[in-house]
Amino acid sequence: GALIYTTPIRCDAQYVVSRLSRAQTFPTPEMDKHADRAIVYLAQTASLSLTYDGSVVGAETMEASTDSDWAVGHSTSAFAVTFCAAAVASAAKRQSCIAMSSTEAELIAASHGSLELQACVRLADFLGVPQLPHVWLWVDNSGAVELSRDRKSCHRSRHVDRRYFKVRELSFEGLLKVGKVATEDNVADVLTKVLDFESHWKHVRRLMNLTGAEAPRATGVT
Repeated sequence: GALIYTTPIRCDAQYVVSRLSRAQTFPTPEMDKHADRAIVYLAQTASLSLTYDGSVVGAETMEASTDSDWAVGHSTSAFAVTFCAAAVASAAKRQSCIAMSSTEAELIAASHGSLELQACVRLADFLGVPQLPHVWLWVDNSGAVELSRDRKSCHRSRHVDRRYFKVRELSFEGLLKVGKVATEDNVADVLTKVLDFESHWKHVRRLMNLTGAEAPRATGVT
């Protein structure tokens, strides 16, 4: 339970903490070992932190990335909202329904992320840093991007609960723009699955703005 408090500032551990939190009611020795490894990793990389920089190009523009890991059971939704070169909000959560396709799982994640993005945009406006109409939501699934832009239905999407089309509503209202991003460039990918070392560190660098920081190879933790 205490590990959950690290997630707002340690995006690199968010996925593993999300998975561990699902086992709090039925812990096992194996899960306990994974929790110990997570604690060791966080302790050995305690110097890593979110670094905001208002001088970089595009720092004044807020944007978000979403992703999911389509699973046989409940998939994982993830989003990351960045501002001033680092994440101001991120999450990795179990989806409440079973998605029938990767497109549906991505659409659910996009709708969750769009709501968080809107909350952040409103806060920025309140602080005197208006964002509209330049707010982008990046998704790495072409089908989900098309469904968020067009008012159309087919046999593959007509069963989807309308609350998961919230991203489409916000898009039509001009409150955000939905764009396609390559999977290897989608920073939210690190919040939904275990990646190889290089890909993991690439996304963590971008989410936390760790310019110049060296990858923690010497820790012995993978």
